[in-house]
Amino acid sequence: MDEGTSQYYFTASMESGKILCSLLKAIQFQECAIFCAMTEGLKLTVEEGKCVQASAYVPADNFTEYHVREDVDVMFKISIAVLAECLNIFGSAEESSLKMYYRCEGSPLLLVLQPQSVHNVMTDCEISTQTPDSLLDLRDSDADEVAKLVLKAPAFLALLADLERSCDVFELNLSPEHPNVSIVTYGMQDQSCIDMPKSSDMVVSFSCERAVTLRYQLHHIRLVMKALALSSKVVLRFSSNGLLLLQLKLEKEDQRQMFSEFYIVPLLDD
Repeated sequence: MDEGTSQYYFTASMESGKILCSLLKAIQFQECAIFCAMTEGLKLTVEEGKCVQASAYVPADNFTEYHVREDVDVMFKISIAVLAECLNIFGSAEESSLKMYYRCEGSPLLLVLQPQSVHNVMTDCEISTQTPDSLLDLRDSDADEVAKLVLKAPAFLALLADLERSCDVFELNLSPEHPNVSIVTYGMQDQSCIDMPKSSDMVVSFSCERAVTLRYQLHHIRLVMKALALSSKVVLRFSSNGLLLLQLKLEKEDQRQMFSEFYIVPLLDD
């Protein structure tokens, strides 16, 4: 870093902020995110009501330099739209190196970006931060995993894009027996059903201990579509309490990994 790291709670640099910008857009369905810098890497989290929690993870090895003070909690609320706009300040086609600085609680997050195609040009952006809201704790250690489904992300994205927007309920029927997976969508006037046996080209793997039916708001399922567009596979994990966890890995040329995950709360039975 250009300055000593000891005076900052958090500092980081990476050769290109473009891939980070793409990952942020995958969870950009709310104005603000909770920014958390941990020794193992960055985590940004957004929530919709008490029904959806989405997080983007950037492991520390994605950065050329990374430092977090271990004696303080580095966590704050920030506008994810402003952060993404700053990361893209030189245009979507331009690769720009990125440095981030966060001095202390209440300080702005400082970004320094330098385009790789132009020498002696750089810009710095200060983004105001706020005290973070408390996040939902959706993990239940007492809930067992009843099914796991791994799908090809492009195919699942195409399936979601083709579903009728007039429908508002997304029902999954999972079973060890054929057809293994049935997706039913309901609306005021429309209903459709798609069978997906484990032999389907879309399915990478499937495991299910017993037949189970789970329902979610289709709108909540659709929130994962931007993340699907960046991934090759998506893992869907279903808990006995109905909670759905979708895990996606962002594909990168250098084989380093970034992740996103979505927790979606089921609809209550009538």
